[in-house]
Amino acid sequence: MRVYALLCIVAIVYCTQITNQASMFDEQLGQLTKSKLGNTILNMISLQQFTEVDFSPLFTAIDDIVASTQQAKQDEAEQLDSYFQQFLSDSEFYSNQVTEYKTEVAQHQSDITTFQKDRNSLQQSLYDKSQQLTDSQKNQAQLQRTVQNNDQATSKKTAEYDSSISIVDQVIAKLQLVKQSSFIEINKEDLAVSAATFSRRLGEVSHLPHLFEPLSKVLIQMGTSGFADQEQAGNAIKLLNSLREDLVASKQALQMNAQLEKDTNDGLLASLEENINLLNNEIIPQLKGDIETKDGEIATKSGLLKDAQSNLDTAQANLDNVNAGWAARQGQNKQLNDGWDNELMLLSQAESALERGGIRRQ
Repeated sequence: MRVYALLCIVAIVYCTQITNQASMFDEQLGQLTKSKLGNTILNMISLQQFTEVDFSPLFTAIDDIVASTQQAKQDEAEQLDSYFQQFLSDSEFYSNQVTEYKTEVAQHQSDITTFQKDRNSLQQSLYDKSQQLTDSQKNQAQLQRTVQNNDQATSKKTAEYDSSISIVDQVIAKLQLVKQSSFIEINKEDLAVSAATFSRRLGEVSHLPHLFEPLSKVLIQMGTSGFADQEQAGNAIKLLNSLREDLVASKQALQMNAQLEKDTNDGLLASLEENINLLNNEIIPQLKGDIETKDGEIATKSGLLKDAQSNLDTAQANLDNVNAGWAARQGQNKQLNDGWDNELMLLSQAESALERGGIRRQ
């Protein structure tokens, strides 16, 4: 409607200034017939050629259009200000959300990093304790073999001592017969054979050669002297009794040292067994449970992080939309004001043209 009104005004101006050349504007004036206001203006143009026409309604229409345009500009300014206030409120709201969710995301990421470090530490502890368990089991098995071997070696040596002591006792018993030869008839050949046999057997089982050597010499001498010497027999008995005491003492020392070593090893085995049970039944299960718990915490935090990131993305999208909406609204405001300012300028130019054509406000 405003476009038609402007065309009418321009047409009037040109018709007023060059009435005889109105045919030049037939095409432009033909557009006026499309509206009631246009037809009215055409009628006013026709009448203006023959009579005085009151153009005050035209100026009133111009004033109405100017007032309407200025009112539209004012209404737009108020709407823009209202939109801007809403924009500020929405922008602040979504900016605060973005800041809040960024902080939340950063906190969850930090917590996950801490939890992961804790889990890695627990995993390393589990590896170390599992290795310690393996080492303890290996040490236990090795020590058990050592104890078994020591027991076997001690039993073997103890049997050897017992055998040596038995032989010594047999020799002593034989020599007692020699010493009592005034009451018992001794077969000298039998004594010689016995002496040689005992000497050989003592040499085979001897653990103390420095003691067996003198005794063997006495026995051999007795076996080759051709007679039973009570004095030599007595000396031999003394040597044998001394040897027997040494054998018994050595056997007892062997058993005592073996027992001390066994007690030590048993203590080590008990300590290893306790450590193995502690690792198997408490420490390793606890570490596995802690790792499982930490995995649960990481999973929970990861879920919270995902939600926080989703919220952040939504808030950021909303903030971007608000900013884009404000930018679009500013563009719309500029477009509207440019149009209105152009209309006001055309109206001003039209009124000036009317005045130049002799049509003035009354």
